[in-house]
Amino acid sequence: MGTRTVSSKYSRRRFLTTTAVAAAGYGLAAPALAQVHQAKAGTVRDRLWVFACPVNSDYPGLRVRSLMTPVESAFYLGIPNLIVVQWYPRAGEEGWWKAFERPLEQYAIAMRPLKRVVWSVAGWGGATEEKERQEVLTMARQNPNFVGGFLDDFFTGNSEGKLANLTLGELEELRHQLQTPGKKLDLYVTLYVDQKFHNGQVDRPIADYLKLIDVLTLWTAGPEELVDLEANLRKVEKLAPNSRKMLGCYVVDYDKKKSTPVPAMKYQCELGLRWLREGRIEGIIFLGNTTFDLNYEAVEWTRDWIEKVGDTKV
Repeated sequence: MGTRTVSSKYSRRRFLTTTAVAAAGYGLAAPALAQVHQAKAGTVRDRLWVFACPVNSDYPGLRVRSLMTPVESAFYLGIPNLIVVQWYPRAGEEGWWKAFERPLEQYAIAMRPLKRVVWSVAGWGGATEEKERQEVLTMARQNPNFVGGFLDDFFTGNSEGKLANLTLGELEELRHQLQTPGKKLDLYVTLYVDQKFHNGQVDRPIADYLKLIDVLTLWTAGPEELVDLEANLRKVEKLAPNSRKMLGCYVVDYDKKKSTPVPAMKYQCELGLRWLREGRIEGIIFLGNTTFDLNYEAVEWTRDWIEKVGDTKV
């Protein structure tokens, strides 16, 4: 180390003063630096979410390496809310990525600056087990910004037989555990439009399940299917009138392994914004951290769009 030519006390004071002035010059008061994601209530940004999975877990499908963590993805888009979904490697995938490792509590530390976090109680492919569900529930109760549990890939799409990855009784018990005194946690679920609600063959059997869901998230995998988005929301509103709704947006066309076309991205974002302002949905979700650092044009368009509309009123 070189010899200091100015006293440590003076240097530290000068540094802190200079830093505060510089922060103010950029419109950031020094104490606010740790609160980057604390969006104001009533703004669009406050209603935006990132759907996140373990780092690089999309590699088997996209064959492109991603390094972005869940928290980094929220920071990158300037979004205050995060949905975290467990994803266990299948045979042959273990070398590319790892699931969130237990104990899970350590992951919550990096998420403390975020406004809201929801963690999966059923992960990718509907994978769920009692021990991990209980660990998630404990973590959610101990962290003030955790607000719910997420059921991903929960419904099988069958019209009879096994309808979901928990029985109705198991779901009732899980909801009861989420509703314990002291902190009420919401239950979220994924619903894909390609399950379709064909002539009532899917929607009727899952109606009893949906009565137990607080927030239903609607997802359209193929960009070409977005033309039916308005009609599909109406069907979901009829199917589950008492559940709150959120719109899920893919930035990648997984079938074609390329970016969602920007016109399609613009359509779903602007339609979602209109629904937010009409009160038909309460949030928009973007999937996800494993695609945000792959130079997809839909991601950069979305980032610019959030910058433009994020601080406007709902």
